[in-house]
Amino acid sequence: MDFVEAVVLAVIQGLTEWLPVSSEGISSIVMMNFFNKTLSEAVFISIWLHTGTLLAAVLYFWKDVKNIVRNLPKYVRGPRNTEGYSGLTTFLFVSTFLTASIGFVIILFGLNTINFVGGSGMAFIGALLIVTGLVQKFARRSNVVSGGTRLSDAVLLGIVQAFSVLPGLSRSGITTSALLLRKHDAEYALKLSFLMSIPVILIGEIGIGLMNKITFDVFSLVAILVSFLLGLLTLGSLLKIAERVNFGPFCIFLGALSMLAVFVF
Repeated sequence: MDFVEAVVLAVIQGLTEWLPVSSEGISSIVMMNFFNKTLSEAVFISIWLHTGTLLAAVLYFWKDVKNIVRNLPKYVRGPRNTEGYSGLTTFLFVSTFLTASIGFVIILFGLNTINFVGGSGMAFIGALLIVTGLVQKFARRSNVVSGGTRLSDAVLLGIVQAFSVLPGLSRSGITTSALLLRKHDAEYALKLSFLMSIPVILIGEIGIGLMNKITFDVFSLVAILVSFLLGLLTLGSLLKIAERVNFGPFCIFLGALSMLAVFVF
């Protein structure tokens, strides 16, 4: 990345990460059309951009993060409760393990080998954006009947979250929708979705570093700093918008527009 690319992509990441619209998909579309990147290159850069918003999420949810860490000694000694921070810790352990395991396979044997360029990449992202939109529209029809999470929720969410490594599948969109379909309320679903993102994104950043998929230079640091500051400033307000607004139609429209552009141009 050069300076302009770093700032533009960081702004996109800082604004769209908190909305269920696939920040990875949108930034990949921009990189493929304006910065001459392949889909594989765009995905790894997009994952790296999540470093800034990861730090913003840690600060925003600091109370929960701190309580989870403080509860770890008690959790390790057991017995483990299924409620409170012990239940949340079990949920995060199970979901993170499944997401990291399945996501690694998708990256290694999918995105790392099938390198879409041009129109094929746009069509791929567009199709997944439409899937994201349809899932969100369907999930909004559910009625809330339960509060706390179950082990089955952790397994389901861990598997679902793994596929969000594909550009166009919004991580927050599909995980929140899965929780809504499991009869959780929207506010709780959004909060849990972003708490889930913290360990998974951290593992992802370590992974792409070990795979040498990102160049660590001053411009990558600029991207992290801008996405962190903008993300921290907008997180609270955009989460409230995401809780109240159904972004399903927007994702479907954006996906259809991406696929239409392939045929037109």
